[in-house]
Amino acid sequence: SSHLAQGRVVTEGLCAVIMRRRPLCAFVAWVLSYGSCTFRACAQKIPAIIDTDIGTFIDDSFALALALQMPDFDIRLIVTASHDTVGRARVAAKHLTRVGADHIPLGIGVATDNQTGPLFSWAADFDLSGYAGGVYTDGVKAMQEAIDACNGTPVALIELGPHTNVRALLDRFPHVQQKVRVTVMGGSVVPGIRLPWGPVTPVNTTNEKEDPLSAQALVHAQWADPPRFASVETTIQVAIKGALWQQLRQSKKPAVQVLLECYMHWWNESRTGSWITTGEAHSLDPTRESAILWDAEAVHLAATTQWLTLTELNVDFDDWGHTVVSSDNSSSGRRAWFALNWTDQGLGPNLDGGRDSFLQHMTSLLLASPSLSPAGFGSVPTFSGEVVHV
Repeated sequence: SSHLAQGRVVTEGLCAVIMRRRPLCAFVAWVLSYGSCTFRACAQKIPAIIDTDIGTFIDDSFALALALQMPDFDIRLIVTASHDTVGRARVAAKHLTRVGADHIPLGIGVATDNQTGPLFSWAADFDLSGYAGGVYTDGVKAMQEAIDACNGTPVALIELGPHTNVRALLDRFPHVQQKVRVTVMGGSVVPGIRLPWGPVTPVNTTNEKEDPLSAQALVHAQWADPPRFASVETTIQVAIKGALWQQLRQSKKPAVQVLLECYMHWWNESRTGSWITTGEAHSLDPTRESAILWDAEAVHLAATTQWLTLTELNVDFDDWGHTVVSSDNSSSGRRAWFALNWTDQGLGPNLDGGRDSFLQHMTSLLLASPSLSPAGFGSVPTFSGEVVHV
């Protein structure tokens, strides 16, 4: 999720640093090995783990719905991140059950406190002990087992929430690093972008602000490839509106109806309380538009760079979660790829470049027939950890 707080970016000549960077399209060799067929031989699904703080911001629910519909992925595990991770597991379990995807195992991640979110009440009556795919109390151990079960095939770790589980994974099972490719929703480096609720970029995103030490651990880890960031510069533009939104609202597909049910529950609950989401919900008209779907771009970016231009930066995070960009010859920071721009080439003459093409693509996937059957690496995994019984 990605509600943003006003902040700053610590730089060493940021404008000069970014201007010197070449966009991804210039790195032809890198694209061939890591671009349009990202994380896979083209005939094989990408084994994926989704690390999500579903239940607070609604973009996690849309991102989950999108991931389930993407034929690129073989989702091996969904693990919940930050605050009340058991409550988040209920939200995920109910969603997955309602859409027929309850073969996917769930892991309960590291709880940071008992704080809840506006979607928790939607799933309060769900019995985790009856979840078909299994709910593993040690979600970090389940992550390690899911990674090792792929026998060296790189696993896509899709980071949609604070990175507390990643830090625990690195501390407990450091051997998995070279088996994982990470895509993150987070980061903000370009100044002057005004957010709908007032602050102007650069800002510190919730996923890094909530646990800066874990964000630092993520960027310094020795992953199979440098991490990719679906950053504020492009994710702020991901919202479904107009005719595309009306197509979703009019759909009779059960998965779409579940998603819209979640959205309306979140919208109503957010407006009646003093949640972190209250201001956002008051700014939205659910008959006309979605919320900003920050996390959906990260899911897409975990499979392909299509419609996005990535820029290589040397980055770190400070102790408040602000993005730190340094020069190429600096000893601080690590290489990462940031989706700072959309391409200017869309799917057709009536589309405004990559952003609109992506929105049409995402809507089409959400409206498509279900793509939920387990595939790619044999049977659905089971893990050795304790399963929820209460």
